Amino acid sequence: METQRPDDEPTWASLSTPEKVSAALAMTALGLGVLAAVVTVTLAGILVVAFFSSNLIEADSASSVGWAVVLCLPCGLLASAFGTPVRLALRLTAISDRTKRGADTAISAATTFLGALLVESFTPGLHVEHPWLPALLATLLAALANLVINHIERRKGRRSSDAS
Repeated sequence: METQRPDDEPTWASLSTPEKVSAALAMTALGLGVLAAVVTVTLAGILVVAFFSSNLIEADSASSVGWAVVLCLPCGLLASAFGTPVRLALRLTAISDRTKRGADTAISAATTFLGALLVESFTPGLHVEHPWLPALLATLLAALANLVINHIERRKGRRSSDAS
């Protein structure tokens, strides 16, 4: 094994077997941590929508909530499959950037709405009286979360530019 200067970044080939195992375990733990965070946020969103729409939603058992979490990804991907051609066509048009951003936001909201409707439709043991109301609430919650994230990023950006 060649010697390394402190400035050099180690490569995968230069690591010993215990270091490779340690790095692989660390990356696996990081991936599982990110997955757990995504599932937790998704479950929290589903529980908030279910709480505020409790008179519209009936579940046969608690496993319906688990199924809803599991179905969020495939239903979101299916909804995105419908929204992506519209989004690509929008990018090819010669309209102003402000209009494109607004239309992109509207397409994103429509995709979220469609994904929520699909989750409501495909979740076994879930019965929804007026499916568009909980889907609208989920869309509004996603938009609110997006606004909060953008606000935090802007504040961070201002702090880092002020510190420089």
